[in-house]
Amino acid sequence: MKRYTPNLLIKYLIKEFSFSLLIFTIIFSSLILFITYIDEILFFKDKEITDNFFIKTLILSLIKSPTLIINLSPFIFLFSGIFFYVKFLRNNEITPMSLSGFSKNFITLVPGIYSLILGILIVAVLSPITSELSKYYETVKTKYSANENLIIMSDTGIWIKENKDNKINIIRADIIKKENFKNLKNISIFVFNNNKFSGRIDGDNVTIRGKVWTIDNANQNLLNENKISKNYKYYSQIDLDKLKSFFNNSDVFSIWNIFYELQEIRQRGYYGQELVIKLNKYLSLPLLLFSMIILSTIFTIKTNYTFNNFLYAFFGILTGIIVYFLADLSIAFGKSGKIPLVLSVWMPVILIMTFSTYSLLRSDE
Repeated sequence: MKRYTPNLLIKYLIKEFSFSLLIFTIIFSSLILFITYIDEILFFKDKEITDNFFIKTLILSLIKSPTLIINLSPFIFLFSGIFFYVKFLRNNEITPMSLSGFSKNFITLVPGIYSLILGILIVAVLSPITSELSKYYETVKTKYSANENLIIMSDTGIWIKENKDNKINIIRADIIKKENFKNLKNISIFVFNNNKFSGRIDGDNVTIRGKVWTIDNANQNLLNENKISKNYKYYSQIDLDKLKSFFNNSDVFSIWNIFYELQEIRQRGYYGQELVIKLNKYLSLPLLLFSMIILSTIFTIKTNYTFNNFLYAFFGILTGIIVYFLADLSIAFGKSGKIPLVLSVWMPVILIMTFSTYSLLRSDE
């Protein structure tokens, strides 16, 4: 009977798990790249790109894919763990290791701790790279999204660009308070027709209901029209529910600059829900990857039974769906204010960690 030493076994486990991780990273990356490529083709098919259309869309897909891969890394690690432990079961390697004095918990913890370290490296090293790629991607997409509304917040207030009735309106209002986009103060609407300034509308206070903006004491200076309206109705094409998403894409921030950006936007009256969520996703990712490895042992080496490959795939997909649904539901509660926003990100991780710890602490049969 072959005897294992701790160092030899640790190196062997890390080597085999790395191979499984490489396989599923390639599989997921290929699927992500393919889906992203199709999505970019559909987006740019009506845009004015004459030369090397398919190459340019492919390059954009390659730029966007690393961010999506990191976002899906928990599921990559989950399937890698399942494949890794199934291979051990099919090769009957668990029993010799147990007879050499190593418990199943040891075989579980080594890839788990290795995944936790990889998670730290992903957040610390890869997130700055993917954030820069996301910035470039957003810059290119914005250039080809001339018909979309844009929002910027600066020290001078909130600025909105709106395309309406073949005209461009530039809207400026004071810095908002408590992230309240339904009431704006001291608004000015600059109207441009064929890129030529054609007038402006000024008001003291704006109440927004749906896409109807009611401006109090509006002073209209439009071409030959100059009048004051007590309650001027401005019909916008901006979807208020999507207004915040126009402001930022949290993927453009890395763990190293997200603190600074969060402080900056809070000084301008914006709480920054998406940045808070992204920051805590970064912080919780290593623990989540560790938990995915522990979960992968529940229906592999913990059951002591070898299933059909399709069943393992089904278990993996089902677990992934449950984890995704749980995380999405928790964040939805956080955004609605039913639970603290930070807790909404950590709650699924805490639940999975608790369940995983319970699994580890059970008697090792």
